[in-house]
Amino acid sequence: MCGINGILYFNNKFKDEGTSFFESKISVMNKEIAHRGPDGEGMFINFPVCLGHRRLSIIDLSEEASQPMFSHDRSVVIVFNGEIYNYIELMSELSAKGYKFKTRSDTEVIIHSYEEYGFDCVKKFNGMWAFAIYDFKKNIFFASRDRFGVKPFYYFINNDCLIFSSEIKSVLKVKDIRLANHGKVFDYLAYGYKTNNGETFFNEINELKSSHNLIIKDGKNKFEKYWDLNDTKTRSIGNVKEVYDETDNLLTDAVKLRFRSDVPVSILLSGGLDSGIISMITDELIDSHKLNAASVKAFSAVFPGFIFDESKSVTELLKTCRHINSVFINPDQNNLLDSINSFIYGMGEPVFSTSSFAHYTLMKEIKKNNVKVVLNGQGADESWCGYGKYIIGYYLLDLLFSKPDELPSQINSISDKMRFSYKYILKQFIKAVMSRRQSSYLRSKYQEKIFDCISEDLRSSEISYLSNPEYSKFSSSNLNGFMKYNIQYLGFNQILNYEDHSSMQSSVEMRSPFIDYRIMELAFSLPDKIKFDNGITKKILREVYSDRLPASTVNNYEKIGFMTPFDDWMNKDVTNNFITSVLNSDSFRSKSIWDASKIKNIFENKDRFPDFPFWRVLNLELWSQAYGISNL
Repeated sequence: MCGINGILYFNNKFKDEGTSFFESKISVMNKEIAHRGPDGEGMFINFPVCLGHRRLSIIDLSEEASQPMFSHDRSVVIVFNGEIYNYIELMSELSAKGYKFKTRSDTEVIIHSYEEYGFDCVKKFNGMWAFAIYDFKKNIFFASRDRFGVKPFYYFINNDCLIFSSEIKSVLKVKDIRLANHGKVFDYLAYGYKTNNGETFFNEINELKSSHNLIIKDGKNKFEKYWDLNDTKTRSIGNVKEVYDETDNLLTDAVKLRFRSDVPVSILLSGGLDSGIISMITDELIDSHKLNAASVKAFSAVFPGFIFDESKSVTELLKTCRHINSVFINPDQNNLLDSINSFIYGMGEPVFSTSSFAHYTLMKEIKKNNVKVVLNGQGADESWCGYGKYIIGYYLLDLLFSKPDELPSQINSISDKMRFSYKYILKQFIKAVMSRRQSSYLRSKYQEKIFDCISEDLRSSEISYLSNPEYSKFSSSNLNGFMKYNIQYLGFNQILNYEDHSSMQSSVEMRSPFIDYRIMELAFSLPDKIKFDNGITKKILREVYSDRLPASTVNNYEKIGFMTPFDDWMNKDVTNNFITSVLNSDSFRSKSIWDASKIKNIFENKDRFPDFPFWRVLNLELWSQAYGISNL
């Protein structure tokens, strides 16, 4: 896990510049992302390519595994951020083909895989990655991002050059951009979205889409999608026990693979089912001597006295895991105010909620405990039907077209199990029938009441920026389509984005067993009813692990994550004073994208606007100040 930077020149405009000219650019880029790799720095300059690297040593800690790394004949060079978890198996496969390895690193595995399989090498990788390769023999630049976009790859491109990095702020060090992307700003402010459409909050800075390669040859850019979740077809289920065993075996293997490390690994533990499964499997692997560890630390964010505090459920789970040692962290509003400027600058782009701050605080604490690698349960909700309130409308819409006679009993079960009123269920059903853009607009205007605070100019110019999902409403595959849309385009991307930036600010690597592409493909090959039925979310996971987890974990249907008591914090004097200073600032009052006086009035009457997105307004304003944005 590391940070990568680079510049690729397309013409001879800068060819006669001295080496120091290119080194100065890569050096300042490397410095800006030093937190991603405090263990070492590398640089390679050979016009037209300039590469930089910051190293976080996790696999093969030797100097030989430093980057940039070269092929044996130095015709291929790479900078790489991420982990290829199946690198040991690939190393054996490539060794059998005659390749010689100088290191035990997954970076060298990528190089030889490219030499053997070309651009298709990425189809063999199980992991998370963003890498850039330059092939001097073929004069080819080849960059790739993993299937789900866990690791970031940002870039600026014009007729002169390509500038890329693991973080936007590094690109900004050599390309001064102060203009915001109004489409992204509108989607965030109005709806809370950060869509995975290849654009960022900064004009002219893009991100390589997940599961895409970028190939540049002879001055021509080509983007290729090498994997698509939509290719996964639903299969019929014969023996349910075989499916249960397959699920358990795959998850166990995914956890085991993600413990491959030459440094200690820990767990990020909430009170929910997903991280509980990860902890339980870890405990069992230690018990059976399949992990090279006597115990593993689990870190949890707790908020005593807060209605959504999860300390009790975490404690209940850990009673059943002999080899998991708990560490509780308690972020408060003083932590937020002390860190807010560095937090917002560090995240690069605005984030959806203060949950990311709780995550950020946890990462800082994990670093204090000398832990570089942490596992979490991310990805389970998105693929195994965990977000109950978001999926029930699509599920009922599918039943309407496939098994309408089941609708009454399913609605009753959902109301009983999930404690939703019939009015709420009907509302979710109507939402599922509507387009994403329509339902988002109604929520923004009538529930959150932010829409009318946005300027008419911004609304009229960007109202169509948000794309609608491409799946049929008049079919029995709405739930499946919505979940794939969420993973590939909408909410999942913003979660992965904030988790990467949050963890890497503290030089900590996040690993997510549920994001193993084999598990994702398995989840989407199963019928919906095996994952969600009669109001039971993640049904198959609860049944597979019902006899190995405490009932309090198996029967925990609340989706909390690291929810923070932000509303309570806003009522504290110290927080209120800070917010008032932001709202009274020239920067906030002079913005043309919103009605500053109307927003200020809402902040002063919070009780009358319980659903107003207070955090989004503050985050956007502070982000614009941190990056000197001039067109808002």
